[in-house]
Amino acid sequence: MDSILDELFDNALLVFALPALALAVCAEIGVRLGLRVHASRDAARKGTIGGIQAAVLGLLGLLLGFTFAMAVSRFDTRRALVVQDANAVGTAYLRASLLPEEHAGAVEDLLRRYVDLLVEYQPHFDDRAKFAEGLRLGAGVQEEIWAHAVAAAKKDPSAVVAIAVASLNDVLDAESERLAAGRARIPSGVWAILLIVSGLGCLTSGYASGAEGIRSRFSSLVLPCLVAIVLLLIFDLNQPRHGLIGVSQQPLWDLQASLKEPS
Repeated sequence: MDSILDELFDNALLVFALPALALAVCAEIGVRLGLRVHASRDAARKGTIGGIQAAVLGLLGLLLGFTFAMAVSRFDTRRALVVQDANAVGTAYLRASLLPEEHAGAVEDLLRRYVDLLVEYQPHFDDRAKFAEGLRLGAGVQEEIWAHAVAAAKKDPSAVVAIAVASLNDVLDAESERLAAGRARIPSGVWAILLIVSGLGCLTSGYASGAEGIRSRFSSLVLPCLVAIVLLLIFDLNQPRHGLIGVSQQPLWDLQASLKEPS
């Protein structure tokens, strides 16, 4: 379901336009139903509209806030893991010099290659083929790094070498955490409930407006657009790709620059 959503909503304009249109239709349906109530002069039914509208819009606000908090939490986690990844590789690079001489240089070269792969492929999480290629190449570099770590530990099982090996292990762990964070999305069930309640909120708002015998621009246009904008923001924060609000890769770029071999 999540992959289908990603394919359907591949650009910000579509993410905004489709919900806005659907919610505007719900609001229009509500207005027409409300106008019927107004024409019938049914005072009893009119008296219940305000309470229903307040309850539905209150629930909608709660759901939007809850879902927005989930999206922000995932966004902050992905952003923190970029820094953690860069710090792990930077520390491992510095401690690589603690390894025996025949392994130190090779590990440093491999870490530079690894950072280059992160910079090149990490932003392409939504491109499955390219990202899979990056994972394959990265796994190959990781295997080589760990082979050197094992050989160094066997040759010199000292505390100093153990510190360097532990730093290399942190590099491998950082990738697993980053991948898990990228795959953690807001469940599709939450999206379904949010869209249903959004539609009901616009419908009841339009219904209340129509019951008073007026066609409110706020109920018909402004509210659907506002809800669609919030949905767009939540969706964008929920994506691991670069969107309107992307996770900066600046820590990795800075690390890549600092690890360049002197000419």
